[in-house]
Amino acid sequence: MCGRISLHTPARLLAMLFGVDIPFELTPRYNIAPTQSTLMIRNEGNKLLAVKARWGFIPSWRKGEKKMLEPINARSESAAASKLFAGALRTQRCVIPASGFYEWQVVTGKRTKRPYHIEPLGADVLALAGLWSPWKPKDAQIIESFTILTCAPNEVMRPIHDRMPVILSLDAIKAWLDPAIDDAATVTAMLRPAPAGSIIAREVSPWVNTPAHDDPACIQPVSRSAPEEPPGLFT
Repeated sequence: MCGRISLHTPARLLAMLFGVDIPFELTPRYNIAPTQSTLMIRNEGNKLLAVKARWGFIPSWRKGEKKMLEPINARSESAAASKLFAGALRTQRCVIPASGFYEWQVVTGKRTKRPYHIEPLGADVLALAGLWSPWKPKDAQIIESFTILTCAPNEVMRPIHDRMPVILSLDAIKAWLDPAIDDAATVTAMLRPAPAGSIIAREVSPWVNTPAHDDPACIQPVSRSAPEEPPGLFT
């Protein structure tokens, strides 16, 4: 799964890379957690919009304040058959820009998991594939929310976790956000693991484990005198 992300890439660079105006201030974030808001890029008509959206999918048909799950992830293999996600997969796709995402590795014989920050390699930002939904609470403004699509891990992620977020190449973003593409099979075919050479995983401090910790210390790599991981996968 993907349960934490960071976004500290300058807004000016994000606007240039995604070809969108960002009409609000972006504060550098190093530990974005579910239920919090972050930058989301979606299509409205034939125009790309940058909005702030809440992490955790709230379907538009939710009745009042009724409690229900707000999934932070959706499996790419089954989204097209899901009552919750099928409609959004066809018509409400989005991109979640991220400077990186976190994943925790289970270590044999250890009680605690080992955190990693996964970053783009040879690029400035990751474009995470997502689905969004507008929900109108009673007597309140519309809330836009999203979930991040996941897929099988690539060679970098496999030693860490059995899932990873779908990372779109900058070339694939246009098709992903194209409202004219609404065939579930065509859309699902876009959801593949990113090439191993496009990301790098860096072990970081357990400081990131606490969502209240939101500072550059979260992404600082830790060093090991005797690396336990296979060479070439991690730095």
